[in-house]
Amino acid sequence: MAGIYLHIPFCDTKCIYCDFYSITNHTKKTEFLAAIKKEIIHYSTKLSDRKFDSVFFGGGTPSLLNYNEFDEIFKVLYDNYDISPGAEITIESNPGTLNIDKLREFKNLPINRISFGVQSFIDEELQFLTRIHSAKQAKESILAAKETGFDNVNLDMIFALPNQTLDSWKYNLEEAVKLDTKHISAYSLIFEKGTMLYSMRDKGQVQNADIELEQEMYEYTMQYLSDSGYRQYEISNYAKPGYECRHNLKYWTLEEYIAFGPSASSYIGNNRWTNIKNIGRYIDLVESGKPAYDFIETIDNETSITEHIMLGLRSIGVNFSDFRNRHNIDFESAYKSPINTLITNGYAVKDENSISLTRKGYAMCDEIVATLF
Repeated sequence: MAGIYLHIPFCDTKCIYCDFYSITNHTKKTEFLAAIKKEIIHYSTKLSDRKFDSVFFGGGTPSLLNYNEFDEIFKVLYDNYDISPGAEITIESNPGTLNIDKLREFKNLPINRISFGVQSFIDEELQFLTRIHSAKQAKESILAAKETGFDNVNLDMIFALPNQTLDSWKYNLEEAVKLDTKHISAYSLIFEKGTMLYSMRDKGQVQNADIELEQEMYEYTMQYLSDSGYRQYEISNYAKPGYECRHNLKYWTLEEYIAFGPSASSYIGNNRWTNIKNIGRYIDLVESGKPAYDFIETIDNETSITEHIMLGLRSIGVNFSDFRNRHNIDFESAYKSPINTLITNGYAVKDENSISLTRKGYAMCDEIVATLF
């Protein structure tokens, strides 16, 4: 089945490390909501033969929308798309933007999964990252969500911050596990070009974490979360059994997804496109009946093969039958030498159905794909 993504670009503040399209000026919110509903309707006839089992509200901070604003979007979605009764429906949230009253309202919406951008349980680290919440607020928000009846909760964490120690990262993981959420995403800090953090490094104000320390943090994360009952199913994602993020898996297994909103990317058939990263221009294009994308490409067979291998290895593995059906290639025969290299060096394991990376392999995933495939 396919997935639906909606990009809600509004934030209270712009974090120094974030390179996603987000804005702190909310004056165009009413126009934006009208436009995204119009874009949803625009693509519905072209996708009338698709069935959808995931909806993901990303951002930005989608939880800044109120009940009525979400309710109107859901009505348009359900009126125009074949969304399965058991669909996974996620909203991203910043701790502090969801109090108990708002959570109770959201419980009456189709939302059944909440992803909290916690990033750290140490106030000094949160202040460095320019997050607007405290560690205490993060814990309170997650506990309030669970108390309200949201069983499927994710929390995002970031490691390898400048001056962060292994002990402080261990503390963050321990605090995360204590909250007993169904899913934890743990990412290493990336200095993305165009962000304030990137500029700070250029000015010598901060520097990257030591590469060996970052590697040690990552290896500890994999082991600790595994010991705590979480299964690693992608380089940065860990879930209790049965709680893998259905929507994000679509990106890694090359399933289709349609996306709405500025900067949102879609993948339908052999085509991939990304909407323009400007809310004013996005609104104007949609209201005039024109496509809102500023980039579109048709994926050729060679690119499709490469992406299948890369995305498969960084997540649940490459399934031989699926690879053969998609590309008419026997993976085991075509890549016999790389497969043997991976297994011999302990980077991968193989059974009769698929090949997947080990923890050692996950730590070397980019190098493995670039060198062997």
